[in-house]
Amino acid sequence: MASGKQTPRQKMINMMYLVLTALLALNISKDILEALTKLNASLDQTVQTVDKKNASIYTKFESAYAQDPQKTKKWRDMALTVQKESNDLYAYIAQLKEDLVQVSGGYEEGSTTVPKSLDAREKPANYLLNEKHATELKNQIDEYRNTLKQYALSPQTQNNIETTFSTADQPIGEDNVMTSWEKANFEHFPLAAILPFLTDYQAKVRNSESDVISELQTKIGESDLKFTDVRVIVDSKSNYVTQGDEYKAEVFLAAYDATQEPVILVNGQALPSEQISEGKGLVKFKADGVGEKKWGGKIKITQIGKGEVEYDIPEQTYTVAPPTAVISPTAMNVLYKGVDNPLEIGVPGVDPSKVRVSGVPLSGSNGNYIADVSSVSSREINIQVSVQEEDGSVRSVGTKKFRVKGLPPATGSIFGKTEGIMSKSLLQRATVEAKYEDFPFDLNLTVTSFEIAVPGFPPEQVRGNSMSSDVKTRIEKLRPGQTVSIRNIKAVGPKGVRVNQVGNISIDVN
Repeated sequence: MASGKQTPRQKMINMMYLVLTALLALNISKDILEALTKLNASLDQTVQTVDKKNASIYTKFESAYAQDPQKTKKWRDMALTVQKESNDLYAYIAQLKEDLVQVSGGYEEGSTTVPKSLDAREKPANYLLNEKHATELKNQIDEYRNTLKQYALSPQTQNNIETTFSTADQPIGEDNVMTSWEKANFEHFPLAAILPFLTDYQAKVRNSESDVISELQTKIGESDLKFTDVRVIVDSKSNYVTQGDEYKAEVFLAAYDATQEPVILVNGQALPSEQISEGKGLVKFKADGVGEKKWGGKIKITQIGKGEVEYDIPEQTYTVAPPTAVISPTAMNVLYKGVDNPLEIGVPGVDPSKVRVSGVPLSGSNGNYIADVSSVSSREINIQVSVQEEDGSVRSVGTKKFRVKGLPPATGSIFGKTEGIMSKSLLQRATVEAKYEDFPFDLNLTVTSFEIAVPGFPPEQVRGNSMSSDVKTRIEKLRPGQTVSIRNIKAVGPKGVRVNQVGNISIDVN
């Protein structure tokens, strides 16, 4: 009593039928008759459910035919033939059931579904066996089976149809005596058992009809692939674009089936399940060797009516280049003590946040750094650049050597002059300054001491950057045309680094 594809409910109903008919050999009680009546009603309900499913499929055939008659006509016509053959056998069995009820006494008064004589044996047997209606039913089933198999596309469905609608002789009794299909199913059985048997055949008709038209439906594309969700895909050739170039990306919608994940093969190896999510696979492998590389693969997915189907992944090409580091000082080709030396450090094709720098005191991140070598005693340093991999490991990609220098000579001045003519009073108020006129860094230098030579007096060492009272007295005694020299100027930068060389100042008094 099984069809090609049975639900758990159908299996339960079939089992109940076998148990109840077996009990008939022992005793035909009222309870058993009522149970068989309920079983028949349940089978009727199952048939109605499958009918609705089939009607939906036929509607899709008509919709597809309206959109593309050339593609769908052949498969639609085959489906309509299956529908007609199924309806004919279904209607024949329905009429046979009605005739059996009538020859057995009709229905209970006031009812159109409950027969009067559920326990009747002789009249149903006479009608079916002696009057050959069972043989006619067998012939109808044989014809239907042979026709339906012609439209089934898969061997599995064809085998299911052959088994489901088999009318071959059957072994009966303890001796397994071979008996005709008609006698094995209708002899000695009451009407209450025959009716659900016939209703079950109607269910088989509808289920097998559903199996066949579902396969035919795949040929018109209605169920080739099932999609449950869509996502927006942005496919960019590169996420790194140089200034002045164009960023390009393709944006499109992709559909996928969230109820099943595909099998993805890369170079013959299946991707692990943890690398597949929402229909999308993550392909990753070590880029060994330098030069052009290629990879390909397949995607496998289960399609209704076709089973597992493969789709080729087009061959992909990429280039593996040796890792290189780019380290460039943004303001000079050496690193100076006492200043913030800006550095831009990057590795082509690598996220700046994954770049690691060592060998020099640094601050900053993501490619932009400040190097402070004020505490470095050596004349050269090596800056090492590494890349942090996804697994946390660190890979070295390059090293570059830098020279370390102190601050260069500065220019000494008073009132912006390094030499010239100045009055005694102005010179007395002067502040000695040190500054850079041609240096990449804008540094404020502080003069800490200087030596001044006033004619007629020995050179005097002055602390700070202003004239002492003794120096002012000496300047007051100068005659026009005499020259004052300021030398050995000492200064420091913002970080306390000394500037040991500051240019001399020469002023003539008027």
